[in-house]
Amino acid sequence: MPWWVWLFVALAVGIVELSSVTFVLLWIAVAALITTAITPFVTNVWSQFVVFAVVSIALFAATRPLAKKWRRKRKYPDRLQSMANQVGLVVTGSEPGSLATVRVHGELWSAQCEKPLLPGDKVLVKHAEAAVLTVAPIAPGEENTAESGNNANHL
Repeated sequence: MPWWVWLFVALAVGIVELSSVTFVLLWIAVAALITTAITPFVTNVWSQFVVFAVVSIALFAATRPLAKKWRRKRKYPDRLQSMANQVGLVVTGSEPGSLATVRVHGELWSAQCEKPLLPGDKVLVKHAEAAVLTVAPIAPGEENTAESGNNANHL
């Protein structure tokens, strides 16, 4: 098969890879490029296909464990998980069973609590789900201990 056919395959697969971003087709494109380079020395079409297949499989097999390790390593807590144990300020009060509005780090959130909340109360975020925080009021004597691990200036 002529060298330009393998080059065309490499470019076509490379373009598809750019749109999919899976990094699977990347190795097929690289294998096609390598096959393009050896085409002047290996003229048998079946031998070219064997080289293409072996290089594709070898590249994929060699890099797959690295890709899995890279994906596992990049675990960041999502925003809701990081909201736990943050101190907030009640903007709009509520009774148990209804939603209050709480400011945490300068942002307004809906919040629920088992106790009544009054505007100006400080609360501690216990849990966050969707866009609703579950909070508990901070007693005036407990404010310093709750704020010691958090930056209270961001209320």
